[in-house]
Amino acid sequence: MDEDNKDNMYIKCEEAKMPKFQNPHSPVSEKLGCYLAEKNIQLYTHQADTFDHVFEGKNVIITTPTASGKTLAYALPVFEGLIANPEATALFIYPTKALTRDQLLFLKSLDTDLRARTKPAIYDGDTRQELRSKIRSSSRIILTNMYELHHILAWRAKWGDFWANLSYVVVDEAHRYRGIFGSNTALLLRRLRRVCNYYDTDPRFLLSTATLGNAGTFAETLTGLPFVEVDNDGSPRAKRTFRIYSPQNKNSISAAAELVTSQMNAGMQTLCFTRSRKAAEITAIRCREELPAGKIASYRGGYRPSERREIESALKTGNMSGVISTNALEVGIDVGGLDSVVISGFPGSMISVLQQAGRAGRNQKDAVITFIADQNPIDQYYARNPEAFFNAPQEEVILGIHNPYLLSAHLLCAAAELPYRIERDQEYFGEAASDIIDSLKDAHLLASTSKGYVYCGGDNPVQNTPFFGMDAESWTVRYENTTLETMDENQAYREAYFGAVIFHQGERYRVETIDAELRIIRVVKTYDIYSTRPIISTEISITSREKTRRHNDLIVNYGEVLVSSQLRGYSVIEYDQIVTTCELDVAPRQFTTKACWITIDEECGIDAEAFPGSLHGVEHALIAAMPHYVLCDRSDIGGVATPFHSDTLAPTIFMYDGVKGGIGLTEKAADLFPDILTFAHELVTGCPCMDGCPSCIHSPKCGNNNQPLNKAGTAELLKYLEVESKKPLSINNPDVNS
Repeated sequence: MDEDNKDNMYIKCEEAKMPKFQNPHSPVSEKLGCYLAEKNIQLYTHQADTFDHVFEGKNVIITTPTASGKTLAYALPVFEGLIANPEATALFIYPTKALTRDQLLFLKSLDTDLRARTKPAIYDGDTRQELRSKIRSSSRIILTNMYELHHILAWRAKWGDFWANLSYVVVDEAHRYRGIFGSNTALLLRRLRRVCNYYDTDPRFLLSTATLGNAGTFAETLTGLPFVEVDNDGSPRAKRTFRIYSPQNKNSISAAAELVTSQMNAGMQTLCFTRSRKAAEITAIRCREELPAGKIASYRGGYRPSERREIESALKTGNMSGVISTNALEVGIDVGGLDSVVISGFPGSMISVLQQAGRAGRNQKDAVITFIADQNPIDQYYARNPEAFFNAPQEEVILGIHNPYLLSAHLLCAAAELPYRIERDQEYFGEAASDIIDSLKDAHLLASTSKGYVYCGGDNPVQNTPFFGMDAESWTVRYENTTLETMDENQAYREAYFGAVIFHQGERYRVETIDAELRIIRVVKTYDIYSTRPIISTEISITSREKTRRHNDLIVNYGEVLVSSQLRGYSVIEYDQIVTTCELDVAPRQFTTKACWITIDEECGIDAEAFPGSLHGVEHALIAAMPHYVLCDRSDIGGVATPFHSDTLAPTIFMYDGVKGGIGLTEKAADLFPDILTFAHELVTGCPCMDGCPSCIHSPKCGNNNQPLNKAGTAELLKYLEVESKKPLSINNPDVNS
């Protein structure tokens, strides 16, 4: 990092923290007592409390920091229960295969030391077919992921003995299950509980998570069960130096590459997190220009399993000095004694910041964490207000378990697993499920029998239940005869259109053909230095207004909308500058979702010429501000602003959930609209630029290339709306809360 940038650096040190130990109040078996004594293990306060709560038969969510010993906290009471009951089984669920493999080694070691005879084993998509029957019949601890659980529930008979003895379900890194993925997971766990109930079992649930603002409520929504929260962290912590760096005259990718290179040359093993797959690839390419071959790699979803394992092993053993990763390495896999973490761009939540920062400083080793502020409103706000970064409130997780699209899909899966009885199963899926069951029967997907409703459709419902978005099927990217990676439907639409440049481990590939029937994207190598960015325009129409929310004299509407996205072409970018654009003829994508919207009084005081750019700027600012109050990523939501909308007959700003059916994000935003307005106003007025920039009102997702925009008018209109939300009620406006 050059000398000129030191003035743009905010530094804060977190001093080391001493451990706090505690013995469980519950009785400890002789085997476990001997193990703790032989290994010279003293339990931290949160580990002892977890042991006691599980012993009392409670469901527990552990919310202590990264590297605080959460694995031992939930593993000890589970092994204690399995030792006491030789028939009992346990299911350990992890969000990534890398973490699953990492945890298997620990559980096997613990099983050997305790002589528990649980035979821990992984059962997922990579498990060889010839091993599956043996694992189901002999392993009392099975490690898996939500995707695999989604599939194996349908094979109820094969798993009968395991479900009949299931005593514990462990869900590690539970905060990862939010948004559309989390909503699917919540319904999946209800299906699991329903199958267990069929076998007369009622397993205890143990969840571990990063710090949340609503941990107890989140756990209850995720599983449908009551929980006790354990948050009294007793673990020690090494000294950490936390830096906030706002680079001048360069973007976060260039700054991250420069910093990572500098630290690696100084002998610091460094893990750098980026916000996107493309950013990870480009950052790694720039680092390779200055570093020895084989010392740095990119890491992200979509890579082949063998490729990911090689990188994980090289990082853990120290054979690799640096990795540029998406959030794929954010969760608790042990990557060894890292000296430094670089967070290139705000990752969307403080939960992720803390998780990423926690990758360094393990084993009581001092660490340096650097957050590099990108040129967008949230990042620049934190760069200007660093204490707000460290004092940011704990975010709340939103789950949309009543989403009719998701609920319908999971009810079909449930009916395929065992007959659905309304009087019995309403406990798991709620009252709304009854109406959906009737509609599925009318659609000839369910049939009524003496035992309940059974699935009678043609396709396997499991295959048609997406876990990440609109489409369960994936696309394959192929270069010659080699599969480079896989993409989901949304990624393929935005990243793999004809002419798009795709990055993979330092190589550039250009999309040549797209086979929609086989879902194969064929690419060729290119040695051009440009990258591409899609140009997508969005139109929105109101299907129904479900409710309105009054904030003094400002009315926020909420309801169902139809969103139509059109990929019109792409920008060609060289050295961070757009050099040309290319048009495409692609069919639009449509989906129904939920949105909140406001209409603007034409007498708001904004000059007519400046009004379109001001309205557009307010929409961008609101989208940028919303993740500060509603736990979501900017990519989870969308916005549209128009000087005249045919449904409202007025200037209108929409904010919508970016997934089919909606998951409650904009519904929460409607409730918090005054706070979002105030923060958006701070983002815009706090930026020192004159005409608008990526730090205030420019959006990387804008389908109109950020035209038109008017910064002064944006600030003025935000102030007007802020005043409207706080001034006394207008006599002419009746109360419209509902």
